[in-house]
Amino acid sequence: MKTKIYGPFALRKNLNEKETLLADSHGITFLSDSKGNDWYQLQKKLSPDRLKVVFDEKGVVNSASYDASTLWPQFFNLVEVDFLPENFEKTPTGGKWIFDGEKITLRVYSADELAEQASYRKNTLLTEASVIISPLQDAKELGIATDNELAELNKWMLYRVSLSRIDSKIAPDIIWPDIPA
Repeated sequence: MKTKIYGPFALRKNLNEKETLLADSHGITFLSDSKGNDWYQLQKKLSPDRLKVVFDEKGVVNSASYDASTLWPQFFNLVEVDFLPENFEKTPTGGKWIFDGEKITLRVYSADELAEQASYRKNTLLTEASVIISPLQDAKELGIATDNELAELNKWMLYRVSLSRIDSKIAPDIIWPDIPA
């Protein structure tokens, strides 16, 4: 059976009088896909027994549900699938799944994507460390730090330096330092 793909969905501009009233009075947004399928009408035709998967132009899965009314495919495509890979989360996050036109598979990230993810993680961890270090550093500079605070400051500063030395381009082969306990 050939897989039926709908989309990409966009805001529908040509609304009839009733739809215009609903849009103006209740803030309802109307979508249709490139073939003219209205999102609300299409939902009635979809099978409640098949998983609906929303994905972008590269096939990266954005969301999935058996209940189409819980999805919002604006800017995305939609497909119903029968087969799910092992460990597929029905609320996928992080773009780790891909729809290849026929089936859902684990996404294989490019070296650039892995480096970007590592850079994001590194920057997030550096920010979190700096938030912890800042008041400890203040206490030290004011001469009011306790021995415990000085020990904590030292651990966190070593951690932050270790993080700063990470080269994100070698992802996924990064050995991340342990967060101080």
